[in-house]
Amino acid sequence: MAMGIVSDEEFEAELINSGITKNEITIEDVKQGRGNKEETPEIIRELVGQAAINGEGTREIAEAFNVSESSVSAYKVGAHSTASYHNPNKSLLTKLTDHRLRISKKASARLLSALNEITPDKLSVVKTRDLAAIAKDMASIVKDMEPQVSPGMNGTNNVQFVFMAPRVRDIEEFKIIEVKE
Repeated sequence: MAMGIVSDEEFEAELINSGITKNEITIEDVKQGRGNKEETPEIIRELVGQAAINGEGTREIAEAFNVSESSVSAYKVGAHSTASYHNPNKSLLTKLTDHRLRISKKASARLLSALNEITPDKLSVVKTRDLAAIAKDMASIVKDMEPQVSPGMNGTNNVQFVFMAPRVRDIEEFKIIEVKE
């Protein structure tokens, strides 16, 4: 049976075709939205979003704040619901961005401390494999700390070259000159 929306007649015909009686099936309406639950206060949305950014488990956050896991995902990006996921609430997004900046500043300070502890003397006694791992980790940190560059009009940061060439002409466009030998 193909999936999709069908008329009642087609549904009943398929039930008969499958050998199922109407008494054997149960149809339930899918409840969307929060139902009778009150709207989540803005401060709770902010706390849930911050907890999600901190990397705490989605299920644990949802249980602790009595919200759905999908709401946790929405609040993490600054949206009030999954329906507005791609259009976040400006005030919530600002608060979450500030939270991310505080984390970033703290991480930068710790990164600088760690870099100051890595001296040439310490690196000279480290194995090649460990040096490669350290270099990879430092490169990753540098990449994460760099500001994001907005992509170009086509969604990429690639350079685009346009080559101009004259139009190719067909042989029919040329005059035919007969030459006597």
